[in-house]
Amino acid sequence: MTRVSGRTRRASALVCCAAALALTGCESSKRQDPFPHPNSVAAVQMPAVSSSHMYHASTKTETSSPVAYSEPPTLSFDDRPLAENISASLELADYRQALRQTGLFPLLGRNGPYTVFAQPNEPFERYAAQVPGGLMSPQNAAVLKKLLAFTVVRGNWSPKALDKAMTRRKTDRLALKTLSGESLIVQRDGSKGQFVLSNMTGRVVKLWLNGAPQSNGTLYITQDILLPRG
Repeated sequence: MTRVSGRTRRASALVCCAAALALTGCESSKRQDPFPHPNSVAAVQMPAVSSSHMYHASTKTETSSPVAYSEPPTLSFDDRPLAENISASLELADYRQALRQTGLFPLLGRNGPYTVFAQPNEPFERYAAQVPGGLMSPQNAAVLKKLLAFTVVRGNWSPKALDKAMTRRKTDRLALKTLSGESLIVQRDGSKGQFVLSNMTGRVVKLWLNGAPQSNGTLYITQDILLPRG
């Protein structure tokens, strides 16, 4: 039997890790087990605005809705990656499916960090219905991927990081380069401590979720669709 030294095993592991990184990127491993760290897990409640219009409690004997119960609160956990928290949100079901269809979803499970400006169901479906042939159809694959790539920025742009960068540059606006290659404009919304988004055409969209910490970045949820140019 051939014996392998600890040094050889470690070297082999490093080679395998490097190969895996080159092919797929590292999965985020920052999930924290609360058992040895009691009271250490923090969470933010995510909005359920459009989903509450679709699923509501019934007062009749027979159900009159797809789900005859109140929707439980959906939490975004600080020690979970973007992919996991997005998957847990009913409000982001369409956005998640579109990310999967374009192949962008696995990216949000990696170490990153990434900042995501996720789009909720109702505005996403409204816009999708306006696209000739349907936004999710194969003929519009490039349009869909460009739209979703415009919602993802490399780096961890938390509200604190945005505010700090704006203060340092003495401005109320910051241009963040998205994965689509086009810049997304983030600007302060008066004195409310909130931010709004705009594109290069000047269209402004407000936020429902003003930045929830993730293990691999920050998650925002918009109130409407913000389109890239072209």
